[in-house]
Amino acid sequence: MTTVADILSARKSKPLAALPPTATVRQALQLMADREVGSVLLMQGDSLLGIFTERDYARKIVLQGLTSIDTLLTDVMTSRLYVVGPRQTVQECLAVMTQGKLRHLPVVDGGQVLGLVSIGDLVHAQLAQQQFLIQQLENYIVGNLA
Repeated sequence: MTTVADILSARKSKPLAALPPTATVRQALQLMADREVGSVLLMQGDSLLGIFTERDYARKIVLQGLTSIDTLLTDVMTSRLYVVGPRQTVQECLAVMTQGKLRHLPVVDGGQVLGLVSIGDLVHAQLAQQQFLIQQLENYIVGNLA
């Protein structure tokens, strides 16, 4: 079973997309564009306070007529967080995402933020795991028929 730790270790070590809660929505959007990610963690030092996502932008800024230049992240972040640990499996994470209708999960261990996994990360890992299993089964079948 693939775990969150496996996914995080397979990545090139990219710095975490994080900002303080006093940053503006515009700063978050710029960081998300620069890093080509769909969310930013809101951190005060080592403490995880919330997350700001593209969904937050669409629902809490655009639809409410606010501007990204002067709106602070603390006013529009999602503070009710679902988090996962590094030993959780891809399937467990997908279940959490489905239940919470989420696309991003912070990875926390012992109060320390280790990273973030997206639905894309998890689907990619799931597909790779299935492909590996298919190949193993094909090798087994070919080996038994020869």
